[in-house]
Amino acid sequence: MNIFDFLGWLGNIILSIGVIPQVWKTWRTHDVSSFSWSFLLMWWLGVDFVFIYLVYDNITHHHFQWSLWVNYLINILGTTYLVYAKFAYGRRNDSQNFSTKTAE
Repeated sequence: MNIFDFLGWLGNIILSIGVIPQVWKTWRTHDVSSFSWSFLLMWWLGVDFVFIYLVYDNITHHHFQWSLWVNYLINILGTTYLVYAKFAYGRRNDSQNFSTKTAE
């Protein structure tokens, strides 16, 4: 492994780990109020599209960049959960806020 391979693996590990604390916090608190739909959808679609490109490129060139695969798969799982959480918990929080406001 040369220095560039090492840096690639290290960067992808950092990027992969970076999504985990946000997923964990969202799962524990169900608080999605700070997430904007535009950010979540662009991030989610971006990692999906780049992963599709990566798979196609790696298969056609018979050269697999496993560090990128790991990074994008973890990010796809994490962002998919965050999009789901924004939809599910956001609706629940909106209905609770509506009920509280109407009771006042």
